[in-house]
Amino acid sequence: AAPTIPAGFDVDGFLRVAKLNFVRLQAANDAGNLADLREFVSPEIFAEIKLQLEERGKTAQQTDVVTLNASLLEVTTDGARHIASVHFSGMIREDANAPAAAFEEVWHLSKPVDGSTGWVVAGIQQLA
Repeated sequence: AAPTIPAGFDVDGFLRVAKLNFVRLQAANDAGNLADLREFVSPEIFAEIKLQLEERGKTAQQTDVVTLNASLLEVTTDGARHIASVHFSGMIREDANAPAAAFEEVWHLSKPVDGSTGWVVAGIQQLA
């Protein structure tokens, strides 16, 4: 089935910002920057990330996004929310001494129809 993307939706602009947010989210996660993370993710995802950070403790983490591809799968409206699904893939290095590894995931971003807030990450689905 063809993806559902509303006419006039700025796919290129949206994906450019999605990629920036992907990298920024990795950096905020590495740094344990909860304030930055809270801006980008739904309360449910924030709670999940916060738990992971607490489990990780003070261990430093450095994620290097080597290559990043993004494609928009669909944009749907569910009640009072728009939901955009973005397929991310590429190469990521999670350890300075390790080779980069391929990754593939789908991020579900949501935004209120009334435009009161911007897009936030509402779900992350690991494909690989």
